[in-house]
Amino acid sequence: MLGIGLALLGLIVRTLMRLGTELLGPGLDFRVVVAEVLFMLVMVEVVRLLILYLEEHRVAVDVMVEVGIVASLREVVLHGVIELNWQQIVAPSLFFVALGALLRFGDLRAPDSPPAPGPGDTSRGTDGSHAGAAVQVEAAARANP
Repeated sequence: MLGIGLALLGLIVRTLMRLGTELLGPGLDFRVVVAEVLFMLVMVEVVRLLILYLEEHRVAVDVMVEVGIVASLREVVLHGVIELNWQQIVAPSLFFVALGALLRFGDLRAPDSPPAPGPGDTSRGTDGSHAGAAVQVEAAARANP
């Protein structure tokens, strides 16, 4: 996993250097600059996905869908919308609609945090465990020696 992280870091550094030379160079090609910025966004999302995998040992499908959207947008920008015929525009558009619907209606997003226990709710602790029930058992044990 360390090798993957170092490879991603190397790609990010290389992209930053290319972006710097493109911005400071004599001729500024807007399409290349936008493509490099979008590539940086893809790399940041992939690093986020790697960190999430290393911490929680799961793959976040919503992050993968977001990476797919940004990477596809990068390709469309790189080739130029003006230069593409209508079939090549409809296909990515349908792909974006499908991925957006998957994100919105596919229930892929992880819940932000578990619901906090309400007043008087002792069935679960703040971390989602049955800590409240353990406290009730301990209190009953102390009351009946």
